[in-house]
Amino acid sequence: MQFLAPAAWGFFLIIPVILLFYLLKQKKTAYEISSTLLWQRVLADTLSQTPWQRLRRNLLMFLQLLLAFLLVLALMRPYLVRIQQNTEELMILLDTSASMAAMENGRTRAELAKEEITALVKSAKPGTRISLIAVGRTPQALVTRTEEPGEVLAALKKAAPGYYEAELETTLSLVTALLEKGARAQTVFFSDGGITVPEDVPGIPGFEYRKIGRSEDNLAIGAFSTGEGNNGLLAMTRIDNYGPEEAETTVTLRSENTVLDIKAVKVAPGQAAHVYWEIPQGLPYLEARIDAKDALEADNVSWIVPGKSRQVKTLLVTEGNIFLEQALKLNPGVELHKAAPADYPEIGKDAYALTIFDGFWPEGGPAGYFVVFNPPAGSGLTESAEMPAAGEADMEADHPVLRYVSWNDVHIEKSKGLKTSGAWEPVLQLGDRALVTVKNSPGSRAVAFGFDLHRSDLPLRPAFPILIQNILDWTIPRGAVRELQVNAETPVQLNIDPRSEKVFLVDPDGNRKTLQPPYMLNSGDTRKPGLYKVEQLAGEEKQADYMAVSFVSPRESDIAAADTLKLGNLDVKTNEGTRVNLELWPFIILMVLVFLCLEWWVYLRGH
Repeated sequence: MQFLAPAAWGFFLIIPVILLFYLLKQKKTAYEISSTLLWQRVLADTLSQTPWQRLRRNLLMFLQLLLAFLLVLALMRPYLVRIQQNTEELMILLDTSASMAAMENGRTRAELAKEEITALVKSAKPGTRISLIAVGRTPQALVTRTEEPGEVLAALKKAAPGYYEAELETTLSLVTALLEKGARAQTVFFSDGGITVPEDVPGIPGFEYRKIGRSEDNLAIGAFSTGEGNNGLLAMTRIDNYGPEEAETTVTLRSENTVLDIKAVKVAPGQAAHVYWEIPQGLPYLEARIDAKDALEADNVSWIVPGKSRQVKTLLVTEGNIFLEQALKLNPGVELHKAAPADYPEIGKDAYALTIFDGFWPEGGPAGYFVVFNPPAGSGLTESAEMPAAGEADMEADHPVLRYVSWNDVHIEKSKGLKTSGAWEPVLQLGDRALVTVKNSPGSRAVAFGFDLHRSDLPLRPAFPILIQNILDWTIPRGAVRELQVNAETPVQLNIDPRSEKVFLVDPDGNRKTLQPPYMLNSGDTRKPGLYKVEQLAGEEKQADYMAVSFVSPRESDIAAADTLKLGNLDVKTNEGTRVNLELWPFIILMVLVFLCLEWWVYLRGH
């Protein structure tokens, strides 16, 4: 509420005048008496001659004070600011990025924006077509071109800030598609301005920017990582100060709900400070948290999962292949054992997690996890005899076995055509002949190559060690999670052991969800920052792998609201809209008349 005549507050001096009349005593009348025995009465009368009396409860007095207050309030001419809209199309864009969760005097910026949007919707003239779009990583049209304000307000309640940066470019393209040509349109963007768009954005008629928020103070964990130090594993935490003043805080390092260390740190305004920790090996995860009472809480904590080092016990069955042997020996994730084909029947196969056959195929065929190069004709894996490998390669570059592997400069002299029926699927073909196939079935994963490495230059190419690493990672998963650190709302492909009978995802709140093939976590599964656990059950064997979902964004952590929105080549300043003043004095005068009648009735009843 604001006032057009605030100087009229001086009339409030009438209130103590009214109180003064109720403090003054009435004058007593003198009487002659025949005896002094009534001296107590005389004493009381003497005391009553003092001009003041104790203020007593009096309904008439309260009504008169209330009338005086309302009359002075009407003289001050209070008013409410009301936004007036006069458009046919009203496009409302609400920023739902992480910074909109910043607190402003006990309320989030998103709540403040919703309050202004509510006023904007209610001020729209009847028949206005209103659209509400949440501006996040991708735009979400909550309501499109409705003439029912109630529908917009109901959808507005469901909108909430996430843990991501907002992108405006695709939203503006959506607005352009929704706007009707020739209609009087107004597009209002409620945001704190922490967003930029390219220069080639489409023109939006009647675009306005409404600035939300005033807070600036914010400390954030800008980086959290591990590496090898002089005495073992070393963790580093970087604390960023986005506020205008020096800040002091404590940083706590935890693992498995146990406090490992606490350190104090001072950070200059606009600068960063680093905290280093020596940590023991074998910890499943680490959590760093700063004790900061700032506006944005989401960036005060971060998690990290140190990489696991586990060797795969591997058996190479070959008459002699220096290329394969050296590539496997140089791989730190491989514990290599070698055997000749003649000795294979006497070897305990269960002792090896992975078996690699080079030009050899055991009687009855292998089981479990294996790789075979140049399978013999009697293996049942070939469909055509060895022929010159010529033609353009057709490769599934997204398959885990061939990821980051380039075949453009690889030359193969001859290759057999591999079987592509049953559980075997081709991932590399020349024409209609499969050169590389894979099999993924319960309890087994396998890769087959239809050519002899000696009759190609693949071992001489940079792609070869990458290929070997991909094969190891895919055939024998060393953990369900390939990417140990991801951003919130990022889809994640899990690497599940084929032997697993059940797979569960445990989120930061402890909720347990059963996962099904193809074991893909969508953006909704990783919406909340925190520590996620993937559990795999194979009989009585249980394996747990952790994945850290953190929120780290310098753009969102810098919560100072911008007065100007950078929209391509244009600088759009904040706009408060078309406002009109709704004066309240007529309503106050009406209240005065009502209470005046009540005061007159009380007075008459007392007499």
